[in-house]
Amino acid sequence: MEKVLNYKKTLEDYKKSQYGIAQKKLFDEEDKLAKFNKYKNIVKNEKNQTVIKTNIGNLAMYNNYINDLSRKIKSQEQIVNKTRKDAEEAKEEMITAVKEKKIFEKLKEQEYEEYLYQLKRDEEKQTDAIVSYKTSTQQ
Repeated sequence: MEKVLNYKKTLEDYKKSQYGIAQKKLFDEEDKLAKFNKYKNIVKNEKNQTVIKTNIGNLAMYNNYINDLSRKIKSQEQIVNKTRKDAEEAKEEMITAVKEKKIFEKLKEQEYEEYLYQLKRDEEKQTDAIVSYKTSTQQ
């Protein structure tokens, strides 16, 4: 029972670590997405401010660049969604590992209580045997 419990504790620690890694990756990917969006807004504002003073070639370049950023943002959103899903799966696995460990801890506790109960019963049997022996020898 002790080996199984140790395994469950190790598994729980591993799953917690995996969840932490998944959460960090999600945070990083969300941060990257936010930076893309912020940069796209900066470029749009820059384009809008220079629209009067610039030629059609530069406007086309701005539009192409903004479209490219939009594609990158869309791709990054997909990455964020996948990473979020992976983080949720890691969380579920961690929760399952924690529950399993708690179940085995409870079983170990019950096993120990049963051991103490049996020990007490054996002690009582020995006491009864001693008392019976003394009673039978005194008569």
